[in-house]
Amino acid sequence: MLRFTIEKLSNHPGLFLFCRAILEGNFKAIRQIIRDRLPVEPGRRILDVACGPGAFSVLFPPESYCGVDINQRYISYASRHYRGSFSVMDARKLEFDDASFDDALIFGLLHHLNDEDAKTVLQGLSRILKPDGRALVIEDIPTESKLNLIGHLIHKVENGHFIRSADGYRHLLPAELHLQREHVFRSGICDYYMASLILDGSAPVQRPDSPRTNEIGGQ
Repeated sequence: MLRFTIEKLSNHPGLFLFCRAILEGNFKAIRQIIRDRLPVEPGRRILDVACGPGAFSVLFPPESYCGVDINQRYISYASRHYRGSFSVMDARKLEFDDASFDDALIFGLLHHLNDEDAKTVLQGLSRILKPDGRALVIEDIPTESKLNLIGHLIHKVENGHFIRSADGYRHLLPAELHLQREHVFRSGICDYYMASLILDGSAPVQRPDSPRTNEIGGQ
């Protein structure tokens, strides 16, 4: 019954976004991470891969933002409610020229994809980024606390069948994308892995001292 309800909610972008915002404190922790890791700079173009209803478009200048999603309903909703460019597109087949974006964001996509498809998405990301490109990946990880019963329940009934550990996501990265910084954090009831990536590999890798950190938004 709960699985059916979640599937129905996902067909109504506004309602789905409202419910997710309640469960995750209006995405406060995630928004802060995006601002910190992909700070707005004049002239930089941002691609939001699997942008959903477009909630994070407000963090970027409309003229610099492009959101793509395979779900026509999400793109229609985003186009009506937010500023920026929105297109229906399969993340595994990004229809952009090489080196056409400065930055890229992936939030909550890879845990819906098997390893082969997830690697295809990330390989495409490395292709469309410019040489000094930055990418930010934020993905669900298994709920850590046994007391977080709602978090465990949501993971059981939602359609993300490939929720991985931090190490599992790390092993999906292509050679072209270099890990600059990573950590896990809590957003509302959900636990996430964040990977901050660069294309040229000039910055040193910064790994957390322990499996869990509370640098930004942790609880």
